[in-house]
Amino acid sequence: MVPTKPGLRAFRYTLPTTPVATASVDIGHVGVRFELFLHGELDISVSRRAGADDRAVRACTLKALRAMAKGLMVSGSGSSSPTIGSAAGHAFAQSGYRFAEPNTMTFAGTCGISFAQRCDSGPVTVTGEARYALDVTAWPADGRAVESIGSGQAGAWFQRHEQELASIGVVVLVAVPISPSRLVAC
Repeated sequence: MVPTKPGLRAFRYTLPTTPVATASVDIGHVGVRFELFLHGELDISVSRRAGADDRAVRACTLKALRAMAKGLMVSGSGSSSPTIGSAAGHAFAQSGYRFAEPNTMTFAGTCGISFAQRCDSGPVTVTGEARYALDVTAWPADGRAVESIGSGQAGAWFQRHEQELASIGVVVLVAVPISPSRLVAC
């Protein structure tokens, strides 16, 4: 991204390989962990106000990036197509899912990110098309180890417990701190 007018600052943020938001839920005899991964790059532009210094502009940019992972919610975790919602209005589109033995189900797709935020240094806009993976990992709440049920049968655990997973309702994910070193000026 290249600034097209005076006062416009452009940045690029490379999303980390670690989760951007997580949550854990105990539903009695089953514990469930949610981890949302976003992969790709985001473009950030700041319409810099007169007198705003570079440090203030960078701070506003990092504040907007933190907002990108806040207010993420998952519902329908007992189904093959849970809904992921975002307070910032991200558009999640699932393309598939897979099971990983012994107890993880991964939902994958794309996430369109486009939002603006006001800041002291000027309005900040964050845009990008990321790939996402939502890992839902379940385990016995009594501390027993999860037993592998054999090759090709990784989904059996989820099928046995789909009602318990559906009873969760909505899970609000907690944003993981962003890495300022991944933000570079363009």
